[in-house]
Amino acid sequence: MKSRRKAREAAVQALYQCDTQCDFRHEALDYFMQDFFPEGAESRIEADEEVAPESKIHSGELENREFACVLMDGVISHLEEIDRLLGSASAHWSVARMSRVDRNILRIAAFELLFLADVPPNVVINEAIELAKTFGSDESPMFINGVLDQVAKKVAAARAQTKLASNE
Repeated sequence: MKSRRKAREAAVQALYQCDTQCDFRHEALDYFMQDFFPEGAESRIEADEEVAPESKIHSGELENREFACVLMDGVISHLEEIDRLLGSASAHWSVARMSRVDRNILRIAAFELLFLADVPPNVVINEAIELAKTFGSDESPMFINGVLDQVAKKVAAARAQTKLASNE
């Protein structure tokens, strides 16, 4: 079954690992992905012209893996921009002072808000809050909500400004 939440969970865990090891290379993510998603799902699907019902599970796993990779690659590719945005959106907290779990949940959500227009901002924020409930501290959901509310406002304002400038 396709579940973007599972993909987000994988991305949080992989980015947490990278953050802990101070290694944000794409190769570091590959090691994590090999363990989180079963190998061979892609080849089994491509081999079958007609997808059997039990293969639909593998198809969902492939979609989860692809979305997790989009999130992780996107965060790594735009890490400095995302961290600047998070720093400006979090009152009295630098990105370096945030817990690693919160920081990486915020990075994923900020990437989605900035670059994945197909996901509504309220969905991004709600999913990040759910991740915070699963992986963070008791205070994490409220902190994540507050920071992402500011990020969403900044992103919306920037998009409105860009749209206004392009209309002139």
